[in-house]
Parts: sequence; structure tokens; C-alpha cells
Amino acid sequence: MFSVGQMVYHRTRNTSGKVLECDGDTVYLVQENGVEIEFRTGDLTSTPPSGKSAPATIARGAPPAAAAVPSRVLTGNDITDEHRKVLSIIPPRTLQSVTALFERRPRAGRFSALDVAQKINFIAEVTAVPYRTMKEFSDRPSELGLMMARGLSISAGSAP
Repeated sequence: MFSVGQMVYHRTRNTSGKVLECDGDTVYLVQENGVEIEFRTGDLTSTPPSGKSAPATIARGAPPAAAAVPSRVLTGNDITDEHRKVLSIIPPRTLQSVTALFERRPRAGRFSALDVAQKINFIAEVTAVPYRTMKEFSDRPSELGLMMARGLSISAGSAP
């Protein structure tokens, strides 16, 4: 009923996403924030709910996480206590993986030597989870960890 790459909308929830795969009566979607979810075919429609315009779509052929890459880079002047708080809730295993990826880069130095802005920027880059999403999910670290793990698996797979 739906094709891969098609934007679909849940009939009763405020949820939408691009179709990743259809398997029988199950449709797997990726939301704009990179989270993958599944629904029964009957729960979805290709028509946006009334009063809503279709969201921006992910470029065809691009990995779904590419839509979550931040549009700007933080600088040291941007950093507030809120940024430090968000950085502190990032799951330890995620930080270990990010640190390893950073330190494997030629002439990268130590991840611990970076300032808060540089750390957040690099974490956002390799996990494909922008700061805004980190902040939004700061009260749900397990969900944040899952989103970041997905982006990390993609980054780790493409690392030299």
C-alpha cells in the first residue's frame, strides 16, 4: 500500500515519517528526528492531517539520520549552564564511544581537552542528534541513548 521513501501520517496521533520498509501489515517509519517506529498499515495514511502542511522531507538516498544534523555550530560564547547540564546527561557508554571515535582521528588530541561547545558539536556530528533534540530528551536519557546509538553505529561503520 505504501512505498519506501513515501511520507505517511498516523490517523489519530500527531506522528509522521518516511517509510523505511513494509512487511505484511507492518510499516516501519523514520521520523524527522531520526527515531524509527512501526505501525499497522491501517493506522497510517498518505494524506497530512487537516490544518497541517507536509513536513520537510529527507533527501532521497540520504541516510535518515542526515535530517537530524544541526544547522549551526555552537561556539564558546553560546554555552550556558543548560548546555553543561545536557552534556552531563549523555549516557556514559555514548560518551565512551564518541571519545574513541574522536581520538582515532589523525591529530585529534584528547576529547577531554575540548571545551563544552566543541564536545556538543562533535557529539551532534557523530550521533546525528542535534543539541535541540538532546535538550528535549534530557529527561529521558534511555530514549536519548537509543537515538545516539543509532547515529553512532552509522558513524562507527564509516570510520577509517
